Amino acid sequence: MTRIEMVDSDSQDEILKPVFARLKQRWGAVLHLYRVLGWSPPLVKAWGAFAWSLRFEVKASRKLRELLVIHIAQQLGARYEYGHHMQMALDEGITEAQIAALPRWKEGSALFAPDEQLMLRLGDELALGPGASAETMAALKARFSHSDLMEILVTGAYYCAVARVVNSLDLDLEPGHEDLRARDV
Repeated sequence: MTRIEMVDSDSQDEILKPVFARLKQRWGAVLHLYRVLGWSPPLVKAWGAFAWSLRFEVKASRKLRELLVIHIAQQLGARYEYGHHMQMALDEGITEAQIAALPRWKEGSALFAPDEQLMLRLGDELALGPGASAETMAALKARFSHSDLMEILVTGAYYCAVARVVNSLDLDLEPGHEDLRARDV
């Protein structure tokens, strides 16, 4: 059970109303995360804008970013985040075999291409340490444009924060979450 009750998805708050309407249009529902963040309307408005830019506007590989997100979620035990992003990762081409191998990816699994291994290394460092090491940053710089590097790094750091919020709230997944897909609007 979530540790804080959720704001009504039909809230009439003047800040929440357009944010929740956009979520309903995009997802068909107001996700639980936004309903608890809704206790601070200015926060949920900013959070939503930032999250939507990461999901729909950045250009770095979505496949690599989803691999990074599910690895971070798994490392941090974030069931809510993992539950939402596992299907997105599959939709982007991450295989079930790769997902199953995530806990032991360092054992040299041939399932992960070099760029995927770099995402997993970054995920380990962001989730379990103070941030990306100089070595990992150099590897990212050698492989990606500055723009893609920033989008990947910020995506990983953001989802570390998401994991900590949803874990603190013990946030429950929405019934049918595995079927939720963002709609083009």
